[in-house]
Amino acid sequence: MITAAEIFLAFLYLGATAYGGLAMIEPMRRSVVEGKKWLSQEEFLDGVALCQMLPGATVVQLAAYVGQRLRGVRGALAGAAAFILPAFALMLGLSYLYFKYGNLPWVKAVSQGLGAMVIALLLQTLWNLSQAIRRHWLDLMIALLALLALWAQVNYLLVFLAAAFFRLILGIRFDPFAKNPTPSDAVSQAPVKAILLQALVALISLSALAGGLFFLDRILGLMAWIFIKIGVISFGGGYVMIPILQWDVVDHLKWLTLRQFLDGILLGYVTPGPLLILSTFVGFYVKGWPGALVATISVFLPPVLMIILLTPFYQGIKEAKWMRQAIQGILAALMGFLALVTAQMGRAAITDIKTLGIMLAAAVALIGLKINLLWVIAAATVCSLVMF
Repeated sequence: MITAAEIFLAFLYLGATAYGGLAMIEPMRRSVVEGKKWLSQEEFLDGVALCQMLPGATVVQLAAYVGQRLRGVRGALAGAAAFILPAFALMLGLSYLYFKYGNLPWVKAVSQGLGAMVIALLLQTLWNLSQAIRRHWLDLMIALLALLALWAQVNYLLVFLAAAFFRLILGIRFDPFAKNPTPSDAVSQAPVKAILLQALVALISLSALAGGLFFLDRILGLMAWIFIKIGVISFGGGYVMIPILQWDVVDHLKWLTLRQFLDGILLGYVTPGPLLILSTFVGFYVKGWPGALVATISVFLPPVLMIILLTPFYQGIKEAKWMRQAIQGILAALMGFLALVTAQMGRAAITDIKTLGIMLAAAVALIGLKINLLWVIAAATVCSLVMF
């Protein structure tokens, strides 16, 4: 029998080498399916499909999925925790160094150039997200309306709920993809009540956890609630966390400056694992290592709980067109949100012809030439030291 310790060690190694985001799925498949033969190819691909339908970091959820198939809840927690641990430890160390030595002249020079490169990364994310949604006119309309609503300071949770609702209702009327339900759609409605009930119980439990923490420490409780929200609604992975987190910790709570936030995004890209590890950076700055721990657990726990609760209902989820319509609406709204935030960050990061040049060169390298991110970061670092 495979033990939780074996699962932990296997995913600890994978987490330490998990550069490339979704590109890490293939090495994980080779290890789990071909190397250790823990799952069949079909079982693993079912897990990939389920994880991509849910919010959160796909590779972390996949580690939880594999662990659950092997050792239940204990295996799921072991797989997810082990995969996150290397990125958490490295981000914790980098955060300490950044906030201790960030005012050195050469660090400021590198930060200025790499801040411009982050805008190129956001443009790449925006491009990838635009390819992920099925460019129906409904999605373009939702993205534009979401951008305008968020620009007018409407709360993003209301925007996302409205986007999901209207995509669901209007999609049934105008999108051929949602018309003419098949017999399998009727079957897929069977687990809906169970799914919603379990999701409600999980959300209430997480909210109670954040509320209890709030009474112990107001800042930690508020931080837990913010990152739980992000963990619940971050469809599309850690990239979509960026506009939501900026809204909360930069624009409203003023915990970080926009420059610090840009630097945190960059550190999230250069560490292994998912970009959601940016939560560690924010938590560390606000409340030291307890804040880093609370923020990290809060952002990763909801998606892992979803995997634990929803894996038994995978077939129904896979066939449920209502869920695909709602997710499509959320992704469209997120695209509008990300476009707004990219413009706001661009105004702060692109300050002269030199930063504009770095941003354009990085965008061409990442989007057009598809050069590996680490090479682009290295080149931008050298250019920053020379130019600034």
